[in-house]
Amino acid sequence: MCGIAAVIGKPDRIGVRKMLRLIKSRGESFNEHKIFPQAALGTNRLKIVDRKHAQQPVTSEDGRFAIIFNGELYNYKAIQKELQAEGVNFKTDSDTEVILQAYVTWGSDCLEKFNGMYAFVVYDQEFHKFFVARDPLGIKPLFYAKDADGTYLFASEIKSLVPLKNVEEVCLFPPGFFMEDGKLKQYYELLNSPILEENKAIDELRVAFDEAVRVRVDTDLPVAVFLSGGIDSTAVLATARKFHHAVTAIVMGNKASTDREMAIRYCEENDIPYIVEETPSEKHLARLIPKIVKITESFEPNMIRQSVLSYLISKAARRHGFKIALVGEGADELFAGYPEFTTMDTQSIESAVLRFTKNLHRTQLQRVDRTSMAHTLEVRVPFLDKKVIDVALRVPVSLKIKKEKSSVTTKYILRKAMEDRLPAYIYNRAKVVLSEGAGYKGNQKVGGLFYDLIEKKVSDKEVQLIQQKYSSWNLETKEEIYYFKLFRSYKYEKAHFNQERTVVNKTNSVTEHQILARKILNQFDTWSFKREQPHTREKLLETVLDRVTKSEPVSFVMYWGKGQRSRVGAPEEEAIEFLEKMFNRIRSVYDIGIEFTAVVTDTHATLNGHTATEIKDYFNSVETLLNKYNAKAILMSKVANVDLLNLESFMSDMDVPIPSEIFEMASRHYKGSPEEGARKYVQLNQHEKKQIGSAFSNSIFLTNNGSSLNILFPKNLPIFYMYSIRKGNSQKPWFIEL
Repeated sequence: MCGIAAVIGKPDRIGVRKMLRLIKSRGESFNEHKIFPQAALGTNRLKIVDRKHAQQPVTSEDGRFAIIFNGELYNYKAIQKELQAEGVNFKTDSDTEVILQAYVTWGSDCLEKFNGMYAFVVYDQEFHKFFVARDPLGIKPLFYAKDADGTYLFASEIKSLVPLKNVEEVCLFPPGFFMEDGKLKQYYELLNSPILEENKAIDELRVAFDEAVRVRVDTDLPVAVFLSGGIDSTAVLATARKFHHAVTAIVMGNKASTDREMAIRYCEENDIPYIVEETPSEKHLARLIPKIVKITESFEPNMIRQSVLSYLISKAARRHGFKIALVGEGADELFAGYPEFTTMDTQSIESAVLRFTKNLHRTQLQRVDRTSMAHTLEVRVPFLDKKVIDVALRVPVSLKIKKEKSSVTTKYILRKAMEDRLPAYIYNRAKVVLSEGAGYKGNQKVGGLFYDLIEKKVSDKEVQLIQQKYSSWNLETKEEIYYFKLFRSYKYEKAHFNQERTVVNKTNSVTEHQILARKILNQFDTWSFKREQPHTREKLLETVLDRVTKSEPVSFVMYWGKGQRSRVGAPEEEAIEFLEKMFNRIRSVYDIGIEFTAVVTDTHATLNGHTATEIKDYFNSVETLLNKYNAKAILMSKVANVDLLNLESFMSDMDVPIPSEIFEMASRHYKGSPEEGARKYVQLNQHEKKQIGSAFSNSIFLTNNGSSLNILFPKNLPIFYMYSIRKGNSQKPWFIEL
């Protein structure tokens, strides 16, 4: 477990050292680094695996490859044996070197073999290439930026990147993705496959969970378990004691804490060592808020409230000498443990399970990582083992939410699986929010922990001013605004993705639809992709919200001109890759994803004198290209029901102004006079755009043109004005040629 930092594109030892200094608490061996001619890699290492020899960066035997790594690979010994059988030699007994050699041997396919939590950077100094990956659910954090010089910077926390003057935006590295020389690709996706019957599900869950805990306590160090007295953490504790001789429970709460009462009872009945962390008053807890905002890099009220308590229990664990702790996070998301699940239908529960689990890296896992690493403590999460996840996603909803005549049971299958090792008062205990279990107020929007204290710190006038100035951040309450002011004081607003508000313990309500729609919109309606057209945002949001409410893909459509080309080539490939980058960002927060359709303007190609065969050949090449990206191509003549042999009959005789850009296009492509060609383009378009607007209602129309060509675009569709292929370049790209 570590904090990592990398600069790839130029030598920058001072930069890496500064980045590491800002996350010093993530490791006890500070600033292990190596400088290359065009890169720098560094680590603050928490010594757990091969503590004497695993200094980072670890390099390959020939010195060509180097790696920095944050996390733990629990199956590294099995992979090491497999590599040794292929003739690979090792100089350490560390999981870091195993990851490096696995990549050198198998390339990106190595990720399919890994079971653990990880974020790592591999640098190939011979060819100046790099490979970066993050674990499937984002248990370990990773962020990146690209400066004006094209240099890539990676770090475990936002705070390492925001002070850098040449960094304008800090990006979230999405879980389950890898980056190869600047291109993000997804390698892992959560999918429901509900096929298990009850007895089979119980057996498989027990086996998978036991193995998940066993590998996480396979250490010579003592192990702590954060114990709330609920089924999740108690299952972890009971199972950990089967495989490790020195396991201690850390219990937290004040004298009113129900968690504390239940946890102590369980430990005393089972002769388990435990430590109690007595928590102070709410007013005293509130003094920690500025520190918690800085540590967690969040202004979300749910995050701040619960992180104060996570911070204290992590502090207690480290104070008592522990480097490793286990927690029960992930069970509520995978097994539908929140009370809100009980009000939902089967399809909604399945969707919510996926959504909540995919969002863990922004909620519970972010809280656990930041608050524990603030005390140089490694926290492990057995419920998020790949094999446990696989079982959970094969369990039907009827075995997660058990509905009987007089009762509803959440996490039913988990409770049944733990009956053999837990007392009834534990496995039947209802879900309790962390702060409530510790003896404080809960997570409710009004009246929750810290609500009354914070309300007094922000005036009504200040609320109005900040909401107007930072409208894209969707700030609602005084509590949010108070945290946001602290958030900005640390320059975290450079992490624009935080505008995508997270949802914790919420159901699929209208309010959640609105939050999710904003989250999706913020993925692509950014300076990275869009020219400044702020008046379009409301219509874009309305369209995305409609799609989210109906659980449909976000739909995009655009015109695709043939120009003088006979087949697609490098420019088309480059442009589609640019679009795919935008679409991947949407997919990272919206599992239903997107659909993209290119309308190839064969009608205008016909006006320009191209034969049916030439148009067909070009269309086929477009279709082949788009199929690679699960996108579609369709002919304008098919959508608009236009007879190519009788185009004149579809032309409007209305007097329509013709933009100068259209004359310029006609002068390059039309065989007759530019005036005639431009008039025909626009008049035919008046028919076509109505048909496009009808066929693609509730879709977003993409264009690289400015508003001067709005006359050509469907009036009922929101318009997204993209940059051309090269960001910031306003020249007309290939696909606006009609």
